[in-house]
Amino acid sequence: MEELKRDFSAAAETESGGAQASSLSPSGRKKKKFKWDVNYYGILFVIPFFVVYAIFSAYPMVYSIFLSLTDYAGYNRDINVIGFENFTYLLDQPRFWQAFLNTVLMFLMTFAPQLCFGLLFAAMFTSKTYKMKLKGMFKGVYYLPNIITATSVAVMFYTLFQQSSGGMWRVLIQLGIIEDGYNLYLHEWPSRILVAFISFWQWFGSTMVTLSAGILGINPAVYEAAELDGANQRDVFFRITLPIIRPIVVYCVVTSTIGGLQGFDIAYLFLGGGPSLSGGRNATETIAVYIYKMAFDTGGEMKYNVASAASVYLFIVCMVVSVLLFRLTNVNEEKQAKRAEKRIWGGERA
Repeated sequence: MEELKRDFSAAAETESGGAQASSLSPSGRKKKKFKWDVNYYGILFVIPFFVVYAIFSAYPMVYSIFLSLTDYAGYNRDINVIGFENFTYLLDQPRFWQAFLNTVLMFLMTFAPQLCFGLLFAAMFTSKTYKMKLKGMFKGVYYLPNIITATSVAVMFYTLFQQSSGGMWRVLIQLGIIEDGYNLYLHEWPSRILVAFISFWQWFGSTMVTLSAGILGINPAVYEAAELDGANQRDVFFRITLPIIRPIVVYCVVTSTIGGLQGFDIAYLFLGGGPSLSGGRNATETIAVYIYKMAFDTGGEMKYNVASAASVYLFIVCMVVSVLLFRLTNVNEEKQAKRAEKRIWGGERA
């Protein structure tokens, strides 16, 4: 029996030795097996994003910049590079400047109440002392307009404020705000106010939910310490809540600003940029609506070159405004700590 065991172990050693010898290269070195580095898996997951971004964002952006330097004005036409003529042409167009002014005015009328009411309702829904019933239902109701399509919203409000038949139009008549026979859609400022109000109504809930999530993420121990120190609700909100959720407020400001400057859907679907003003200008035509009309709605002449130049202007404005906002809202934590130290100790500590 012992002899059989010795023979079996010897045969096993001979077999393993032969396998090792087969894995050796002719030079006597062991062959290295290919091993996929785990870091490459992350690259594989990221590649689809960059492919989609390159096709649908980067390429159109670069091509638009190229078209802005040409005289391309439709299909089946030769493309000639003309430099910055399209940019200088836009600077001499009253309609372009009116569109820029409309964009800024309606953005300000939308953004200011959107942020203020968003902060107010977020603080109210997350307050520990103010007990409000059915908070979840109200949050859902306020957020609901954000998930409704812009087409449905534009049609609904157009019907509500339509002359003679609109329900809200009749309410304004009964309140004495407008006279009978007054058409809101034919006047400059009523049209702007309506477009701004629709945008505010549609996006207010999104801002409120974002700010509420930021407030709920604050450690409750901070509020408990403030309560023990005798801080009232006003001090808690302005001295604790707002400074802590500052990054989220900045995020809301930047995204709302970029979205407001690129506003298209409500302004175009509600009144098509109208009503018309003198000199070919329009009361609710934004930069984005102007770009669309110049490219696809110019009486058969598709001015892709002018539309591309206007889109480059819009891109530059968005970039400049975003950088300024980040600069203005950026907080240097080291400087802030030194200021706090001065307030506490009356000067820098030794």
